[in-house]
Amino acid sequence: MKQRTLKTVASFEGVGIHSGTASEIHIHPEEEGTGIRFLKSGVYIPASFKFVVNTDHSTDLGKEGIVVKTVEHLMAVLYMLGISNATVEFVKGFEVPILDGSGYHFYKELKDKVLEQSEPIEFVEIPQAFEVRNHSGYIRALPHQHFSAVYVGSLEGFFEERRVEFNGNVKDLVFARTFCYDHELEHLLKKGLARGGSLQNALLLGKGFVYNQGGMRSKDEPLRHKLLDLIGDLALFGKRIKAHIVSYKGGHTLNHRFLSELDRFLSSTSDTTFASSSVSTP
Repeated sequence: MKQRTLKTVASFEGVGIHSGTASEIHIHPEEEGTGIRFLKSGVYIPASFKFVVNTDHSTDLGKEGIVVKTVEHLMAVLYMLGISNATVEFVKGFEVPILDGSGYHFYKELKDKVLEQSEPIEFVEIPQAFEVRNHSGYIRALPHQHFSAVYVGSLEGFFEERRVEFNGNVKDLVFARTFCYDHELEHLLKKGLARGGSLQNALLLGKGFVYNQGGMRSKDEPLRHKLLDLIGDLALFGKRIKAHIVSYKGGHTLNHRFLSELDRFLSSTSDTTFASSSVSTP
């Protein structure tokens, strides 16, 4: 698999779901080896777990006092499309626009602008099973021939436990919107979050029912969104991970911890392999 960038600049604008402020981003093509990075107020912030400054209901990056919020949905789409070199410039605001709450509009705009470059992309192989846990869940990486991911979780008032999988089909996940339970809203607002949230950009769930007209886009849409979030956070590793990843009730904080500890684990493992990938990406 070769490195990829964009053929032309792509632009998006809308509201930030947590800040509630207007945002506009321009995604610029970049040369091979640049990687994904964010540009705000003259500061370039690498799309790396090493620059994560917040994981409370979003993944935020920061450097030199500049913070960009909620990068995970865009990062997931870039990762699934194999785009490895681009600069995301904030023309207005500091939070990636939420759009409809999913990755769909990013995917729709970017899928026909992908440009393959000449240099191979790096991936990292997982030499043996690796796992991190918290009080309620875990993330496990298993050796595998390509990247695949599973999310297992429950949905209060709807079902006890289900699993969703990603095996390379972007369309399995990009439609899934971010979500919130009605009893969480007051707490989120008190924390200064969800200020830009609405039924136009998020699923609002009650006890066994959905406030949004038309309901869910799939019966397990929230779990598919959690898997989208997982992939967006994993993209911050900086290299494509050749492994089967299983997340059991994970979230942004555990995702970040997983990457940090995986980095240390691979650094101490002599069998770690970095190479050019032959795995195809949709």
